[in-house]
Amino acid sequence: MLSGHSHRFRCHATTLSADASTVRSLQAISSNQDTKLSSIRTGKFFELEMSVRESELDQYGVVNHVIYPVYIDNAREQLLTGLGVSSASVVCAGNAMALSELNLKYRTPLRRGAKFVVGVRIVQIKGARIRFEQFIETLPDRELVLEVTGTAVCLNKDHRPTRVFPEMSSKLQQFFSSHDG
Repeated sequence: MLSGHSHRFRCHATTLSADASTVRSLQAISSNQDTKLSSIRTGKFFELEMSVRESELDQYGVVNHVIYPVYIDNAREQLLTGLGVSSASVVCAGNAMALSELNLKYRTPLRRGAKFVVGVRIVQIKGARIRFEQFIETLPDRELVLEVTGTAVCLNKDHRPTRVFPEMSSKLQQFFSSHDG
């Protein structure tokens, strides 16, 4: 959703709806990925636990640098899906989203079989832009692997910037401003 990738969806896809308790708890989205909230950094972060797969390694036995953006994109997608905002609903409305900026600062590599957590926090929603911060930390020791800042832009059917979609904006603001978790 907040990625530079184009997705094809059938417009009859069902959209998940999220009530207030779902927004607060965001239970596990898939059987091998545990989703939870954390306040380990300044502000509230959505977190997604993952594991390194063999196919993601380079010839040196560490995660290839091009895989990290996939991890962080997956966490942003899971956040929005958990809030009831699907890529399919954005596409069916004739809209799109694209990254206009993505800054990654690598700290230490992930290795074969590592378990890790990807965190997402929305910093600002203004006009057509959503600014976010993300991180990747190893589990269980929480060693910082990657720091990310970025900006996603909402686009209309002509792929021109448009105000952040109201439903998405309100759900993100509700989630990140709630005091539970």
